[in-house]
Amino acid sequence: MKNLLLLLAVVWSISACQKTEIEAAPTSSTGAPVNLSNPAQTFDVAGQKLIAQGTFMGSGRYSASGVVKRYEKGAKQTLVFEDFKIDSGPDLRIYLAEDKSAKGFVELSSKVNSGNFFLELPANTDLAKQKQVLIWCKQFTVLFGNAELK
Repeated sequence: MKNLLLLLAVVWSISACQKTEIEAAPTSSTGAPVNLSNPAQTFDVAGQKLIAQGTFMGSGRYSASGVVKRYEKGAKQTLVFEDFKIDSGPDLRIYLAEDKSAKGFVELSSKVNSGNFFLELPANTDLAKQKQVLIWCKQFTVLFGNAELK
């Protein structure tokens, strides 16, 4: 009986991360909608220095695509997502981490959207170590996709 309950719990947790594509409007780091047709609400690269970039890959079961770029202007660091797409799932988050298992992560957003958007990095990020941008299912501790900033 115990084994049956354990098996049912495992099957339920796997099925809870069902695969469907997100089709939501992009948002800024504050969660406000970004109107990409309005240049005032898009990321302005003028005066910004491109530090690193990476291409998203899915984790095997889930697909991810798009590019993420890290820009710097003074002490301010920003991640810019371009043509980003990810399969949907429950409780998806955007993390900046040391590796694909979310070691030493900082949560950047509790919302994940497809499209073009940007997120300002908090001051507590260790950019020398945290080079993995993860799309992470917090509820079930599952990696959906990642991009390594190089």
